[in-house]
Amino acid sequence: MIFVKPDPAQLTAGFDLRFRVLRQPWQQPRGSEQDDLEAQGLHRVGLDGDGNVVATGRVHSLSCRRGQIRYMAVAPDRQRQGLGTQLLAALELAAQQAGLEVVELQARESQLGFYLARGYRDIGVGHTLFGTVSHRRMAKVLDSGVARLTQVWHQTIPLAGFMQVEGLSFDGRRFCTRASFDSGRNLHGTLFAGAGYSQAVLTGWGRVWLELQLCGLEGDIVLARAEVSYSKPVAETPVAEVESEALDLAPLLNGRNAKVPLTVVLADGLRLQALFAVLAERH
Repeated sequence: MIFVKPDPAQLTAGFDLRFRVLRQPWQQPRGSEQDDLEAQGLHRVGLDGDGNVVATGRVHSLSCRRGQIRYMAVAPDRQRQGLGTQLLAALELAAQQAGLEVVELQARESQLGFYLARGYRDIGVGHTLFGTVSHRRMAKVLDSGVARLTQVWHQTIPLAGFMQVEGLSFDGRRFCTRASFDSGRNLHGTLFAGAGYSQAVLTGWGRVWLELQLCGLEGDIVLARAEVSYSKPVAETPVAEVESEALDLAPLLNGRNAKVPLTVVLADGLRLQALFAVLAERH
């Protein structure tokens, strides 16, 4: 199975597959499987060994950094064979190659588990298709989005660049960072406490930043309060992680500041209990 950018014939076959899987079962007319964004969309199709289109999907831009995945369809006789996962990965790669950092989609409620297992987050009520099929809005920060967070740190916080702090991964709940051990080494040959504290703060700050990207919100993030404890020396490359369900940023929608408590753990030797504030934009 290969996934490719379709030629005109393969694109037509992909539209036909869309119709048969996504529209015909609901008695929708031919043509309802397309919209006015086809020309600007990034299409991908999955081809079997004979060159037949057995999976199709599209991603298009919503803004310079955010895109939307639509019209994912897999041939009925090829479902439950992992093609949906491969198709989603192909569309995410196409989005990243186009410079996008976040993708969202509308998921039927019966498919929430599929997307949650692949790093997507439920960010709210979606549309109801044909008056009967309920959807939820799902979103995911791509690796390119995590990479931009690292760039933001290095460009705006000199210490982050010196320590070589970088975002490693974000699965919608758990965010991990890594820093240079040598840049934070103390006279005892272990990690300087201040270096560990700084990385932990950046990790918590980054988790809030990623949540803003997921939800498409804006706000200035500041550390409001922090308490740190050290249980043992850190003598290895410092990896920090913070894990949290959806953060409550709803106050930003009403022009109010949001408060976000987080716990960050670094190399099992440091624990940071922090309260971050997200300052709403003032108009």
